[in-house]
Amino acid sequence: MAFNVEIAEKIEQPLMSRALLKGFVTYDAAPPSFVELRKHIASSLKADEALVVVQHLRSLFGTRKSGVEVHVYKSKAAVESFESKVIEARNKP
Repeated sequence: MAFNVEIAEKIEQPLMSRALLKGFVTYDAAPPSFVELRKHIASSLKADEALVVVQHLRSLFGTRKSGVEVHVYKSKAAVESFESKVIEARNKP
């Protein structure tokens, strides 16, 4: 599946040991899954895949584009501390 990720904004959140990334995903057919998106973002940022958590993937009506919100943590302990179990399960293969 072919898709392109464009990061529009990066906000550092030092108290939570993470960075918040906001941007857009454009795709050809269907939107990418959370797992595919997580792998792509982790490889492009050269970050550990376990520290990247996709929060939201919201489709924009009438387009082949979605808004995306991703948290990139600095440690596994921070992921377990701040992310809900539902979001963690959604990001697992």
